[in-house]
Amino acid sequence: MTRLMPASLIAVLFVGCNSGFFQPVAQRSATIAAVASKAASIASMVGGVDGFGSNAMTGYTSHMPGAMGFYSQANMASETGELMVRLENQWHTDATFHLSYLASHMGLEYILQDVNVAAGESITMTLPCAEIVGLGPLVNPGEPGCHLNDGEAVANTMAVPGLLGQDFSCGDVYTCILTQDIDDLDDDGDLEELILLSDAMTSHLANGGPQGHAHGTEYGMMGSHMGF
Repeated sequence: MTRLMPASLIAVLFVGCNSGFFQPVAQRSATIAAVASKAASIASMVGGVDGFGSNAMTGYTSHMPGAMGFYSQANMASETGELMVRLENQWHTDATFHLSYLASHMGLEYILQDVNVAAGESITMTLPCAEIVGLGPLVNPGEPGCHLNDGEAVANTMAVPGLLGQDFSCGDVYTCILTQDIDDLDDDGDLEELILLSDAMTSHLANGGPQGHAHGTEYGMMGSHMGF
């Protein structure tokens, strides 16, 4: 049972265990605020010509404030939880995916991990549960999300970063795919280029959007569902 503590005790109260040490309430609150701020920053970069998901992801920021969570410790990634990230290479050349994630119980800096995936293969990584997962720099749409073994870079534009509670939960499998843009999802007329797609991209395009958020019968949470 949770009890309200006098203000004079809050400064010295320690709760929970974070990476082997007890964390003061004030510091825990600051961590929650920092994660919420980072998630909001990413949300502001989704949609539009130069944003994550390009024009297919219109409306992201207007829906995000009530959906991101990160309001309390209960909304944060569990220190004992895990997240499986599946990286699939549908191209005929080996590729190195630049997996990036933020797990606040491990610190507030994004962790970058390169993962080699052979042509036509997939790899499932087991990570600590994290609040934010993506490819390449999480705050820079259009940066390399993977490199082919011949040095060609594939942008992370359509690999929209996923948010805990919005796009996945602890214990879920979150998928990112390297594939050919035969449906011209980025609307640039090039059907032969390679793109990276994330579960966040495809789920937001789907009718109703992620986690059951419904916005009509013809449009997904982010705008046109583009056939998904």
